[in-house]
Amino acid sequence: MDNNNLFDSEDITGSFDTDDIEKNKALSAIGYIPVLFLVPLLVAPQSRYAKFHANQGLILTIASFVLGIAQAVLCAIFGIMPFFREFVPVIIQAVVSVAILAYMVIGIIYAVQGRAKRLPIIGGMLNIIH
Repeated sequence: MDNNNLFDSEDITGSFDTDDIEKNKALSAIGYIPVLFLVPLLVAPQSRYAKFHANQGLILTIASFVLGIAQAVLCAIFGIMPFFREFVPVIIQAVVSVAILAYMVIGIIYAVQGRAKRLPIIGGMLNIIH
């Protein structure tokens, strides 16, 4: 992985069994919908590929909650300022929503394409699900 490009993560697809990938692509994609990272774990607990994407989905779920809390705090702060209360909270909410949606789409695309790549920037933060 090139450390100069945070948006490009290492592709480790070659370390997974091709049959496992083909069998669990769609199931792995579901794991990128926040909170649904549990689905691949429950339906295919033996699949390394599904577990990889479930872990990425867990990271996305945690990031979504953290961003939601940060968004609420920032919106409350700017909401009490007369000049900012009309537009800044809307901008913050839009940016957070677009970021989460973008990560979901990126993860789903990786999973359906049969690729094992971590989500850009946040994907390497945790490795809970093995």
